[in-house]
Amino acid sequence: MFASTRWRLTLWFVAVLALILTVLGAAVFFITRAALFDAVDDSLRSRATTELRLLAPRLPQQIRPQQRPVNVIVGPTFTAGGYFYALVDRDGELLAGTSNVDPNGLANQEAIEKALNGDPTFDNTDSSTGESLRVYVVPMEAPQAPGLVLQVGRSIEPEKETLRRLIFILGAGGGVGLVLALVGGFFLAGRALRPIGAAMDRQRAFVADASHELRTPLSLIRANAELLQRHPSKTVRTNMPALEDIIRETDELGTLVSQMLTLAKADAGTTPFAFTQVALHDLVEDVGKQMRVLADKKGLQLDVRIDGPVRVRGDEMRLRELLLILLDNAIKFTDATGTVGLTLEADDGKAVVRVTDSGSGIPPEALLHVFDRFYRADKARSRAEGGAGLGLAIAKWIVEGHRGSIRVDSDPGRGTTFTVQLPIH
Repeated sequence: MFASTRWRLTLWFVAVLALILTVLGAAVFFITRAALFDAVDDSLRSRATTELRLLAPRLPQQIRPQQRPVNVIVGPTFTAGGYFYALVDRDGELLAGTSNVDPNGLANQEAIEKALNGDPTFDNTDSSTGESLRVYVVPMEAPQAPGLVLQVGRSIEPEKETLRRLIFILGAGGGVGLVLALVGGFFLAGRALRPIGAAMDRQRAFVADASHELRTPLSLIRANAELLQRHPSKTVRTNMPALEDIIRETDELGTLVSQMLTLAKADAGTTPFAFTQVALHDLVEDVGKQMRVLADKKGLQLDVRIDGPVRVRGDEMRLRELLLILLDNAIKFTDATGTVGLTLEADDGKAVVRVTDSGSGIPPEALLHVFDRFYRADKARSRAEGGAGLGLAIAKWIVEGHRGSIRVDSDPGRGTTFTVQLPIH
């Protein structure tokens, strides 16, 4: 599925880029074309204006129809840049001009009539050799030259060659760009889809693990219910062990579903924190008193040490949940007569909370995974203690939501320490 999606994203990216390059290339081409031919037109117009001013005094006092003027010099003696000049009558007959005039390349009759009607105009023509020419036609204003027009033109092949090169450069550059975009887009699409793929893998693993965790308590509940069903005549007191198992497994299910819902909301970003100023020292002391009952019941010694008042900005309910998770985890994995410690101190602008225990510790290969969802280093013991492996994942989410950090250090056989650092308010 991701392979086809990757190619689809890549092709969409290339298609959009191709459209952008086409639009930009067309814009560059037409702007350049307009600029080139505008420069040609301005040059022809300027030369014609200058020539009209110089030509009028050189014309005879009267030019009769069908009579070619004698010894009339049209245009400069040296025409640099391929410019040509021609004096033409109403019928398009060449009366005088520069030596490089090509009669086949002069403006047509329509352009001449338009110019004589007071509207100087441009005309595109072809020489006898097929060369493209641009000609400016302007009427003579001298009173002795009625019905005559001046034509000034030159070849526009250099401009056309420039445009052909521009098209080649735009096409080649665009083609190379699209090939690079195809390769780069395929690579970037893969990188963009990688987090999605990882998220889907985590989701599948989450669902699989959740299904596995739910299966055991549901199976136990069903087994006990079937046991009660097989002995309908027995009293409730007689079936009390089965009922207690059902209640215990139901409580486990409720806790598991609540933790799963918390993590699902955390992933969706729909669980906002209600930040207030929290007296962390009071919260630590209160949670210590609450968990001491559980520690005493197991025969553990719970030591709470608070090094002065510490205040943080956070969600008091979530911070309480964080402490309960860490202490509950420490008590579960510490054998009787062991010790559990809870300390709070301020260090370099940070509130540092440490939860230590003298339990069996965590194997080194498991330290990297203790905050993963449904991960349990000792699955049999965790199940017996009533854990699904979601508590530490929730604890990490709470700490990160408070812009803090959490670290675990463990020495197998000697105990484990969880260290939480939170910014001091």
